[in-house]
Amino acid sequence: MTTTSGQSLGGAKGDVGFTAGVPGASEREPPAAAARARRPRHHWVVRVTHWVNFVALGLMVTTGLRIFNAFPAFARKGESFCCYPFAGKPIPNVLTFGGWLAGARNYHFAAMWLLFVNGLVYVTFIYLHGEWRDLVPRRGDVRDSWEMVKFYLFARPEHPHQGKHNALQKSAYFAMPIFGALAVVTGIAIWKPVQLAPLTNLLGGYVWARYWHFLVMLCLVVLTVVHVIMVFAVDPYSIRSMITGGYNEAKSPEARNARPFFWRRPMRAAPRSDGGIDT
Repeated sequence: MTTTSGQSLGGAKGDVGFTAGVPGASEREPPAAAARARRPRHHWVVRVTHWVNFVALGLMVTTGLRIFNAFPAFARKGESFCCYPFAGKPIPNVLTFGGWLAGARNYHFAAMWLLFVNGLVYVTFIYLHGEWRDLVPRRGDVRDSWEMVKFYLFARPEHPHQGKHNALQKSAYFAMPIFGALAVVTGIAIWKPVQLAPLTNLLGGYVWARYWHFLVMLCLVVLTVVHVIMVFAVDPYSIRSMITGGYNEAKSPEARNARPFFWRRPMRAAPRSDGGIDT
């Protein structure tokens, strides 16, 4: 059956009976669009390694601080060190884990291997799966990062266009595995300073290797804290994507013009002119 304008209402057998303007009719999505809608924002390997990394890093930091408290200074007894003004002042116990030095060392080394293997799985996967393309620095990232800073400081009215991550996020996510590798290298240098003397000496000796390890830990903590704050302050809807993989692009920071703690909520779904519902 056809209308006077020639539009098909019934269609051939097996076709969806759809005509624009017919109340209650629904449009079949193109296969490519439907596949994109079903594709998770983060692969399950990325999601699992993300949460394993969160636990391993937390154990590494808290047990490392407990180990540090056994001798809360970098200079040897009777010597001075230029770059740590809090020598002799232990880290508050509430920030440490492990109970005592030997217990903290056992947890620390266990977490080290977990972090190392987990990081190896993550880096190998994003390389083989091609997700490294979303993180690797590109020409123009410095300019795009500056545009994001201007937007966050209200010097730019509209959110810069971004892909999966904005330029500032890309820089932070690209830096995390590098700092993780540095933590491992500096850690084994102070773990086996005699057996790995060339590496320890390359880092400036045992005292300086210990200090570089401490600074790398601080960088990882700062990156992690800023990451968590920005998730809740700018894009809390992304938490679901790191658990189930699902993400609604209509709720992205770009769509909501979102700044830290200053953004509009996504609009409720409204009926479309063809009778469907936007989701």
